[in-house]
Amino acid sequence: MGFFRKKPQSNGSLTVREEKLLARISELEDFIEGAPERIRIEMEKEISTMPPPDDLDDRRREHKFYSRLSRGEIRNEHRYQTRSAFVFLLLVMGILGLTLWIYSVLQAV
Repeated sequence: MGFFRKKPQSNGSLTVREEKLLARISELEDFIEGAPERIRIEMEKEISTMPPPDDLDDRRREHKFYSRLSRGEIRNEHRYQTRSAFVFLLLVMGILGLTLWIYSVLQAV
């Protein structure tokens, strides 16, 4: 289906350049005719493809972390985290105790 092309004259005297241009025009017409189908396929593919999860970077970092460590190192890391949590809990309890003591002293005055 040639929308833009005029039928070549039948004198048979087309130059090589004209033949190349006609071939290129035919390719572009085919490209234009197939555009709606290509766009529809791309849109369907985009709709059906799930986006990556938001925590993809965290998962990669965690996988990299665990792939580098041995089991003993992981156990030590858990021990350090537990110890840090315990120290944090003691700190919070100390702050609360000190706050209650200051409050009771201020109430007595």
